[in-house]
Amino acid sequence: MKNAILHLNWPMVLAATVAYFAVGTVWYTVLFGKYWARNHKMDMNDNSGMARYMIIGFLLTFLIVTCTGLLLNSIRCRELSDCFMRSYVMIAGLVVGLVGTALNYTKKPLGIWFVDIGYHLIGVLIAALILAKWGMTSGSI
Repeated sequence: MKNAILHLNWPMVLAATVAYFAVGTVWYTVLFGKYWARNHKMDMNDNSGMARYMIIGFLLTFLIVTCTGLLLNSIRCRELSDCFMRSYVMIAGLVVGLVGTALNYTKKPLGIWFVDIGYHLIGVLIAALILAKWGMTSGSI
């Protein structure tokens, strides 16, 4: 495991994290910001604590992308499309299950499920594409 972590393409992990996080910026402001904030009883004009939320969100996104990269390196696929599909299906399944479980116990409306799970499905899609194309180590193919 130590070698797998050391041999990740960390610049690409960071690039994929930034891309995933950028999707969230548009997703939770322009596209679904008002709906999401209303359902979470948040004031969109109150920016107190926003830096903390953004930093923690970025670090959690980095963790998701790192796991995606580790998964890509561990599945030993031969073709780009195979690498992408295997990693995307596995990570997307985990994300949907984990986010869905959290939303289920907070009793959020179905629309929030689509917003939050949709964001992660698109974010993981972009991260998996970036990592499958440019982020794999020499040992993974």
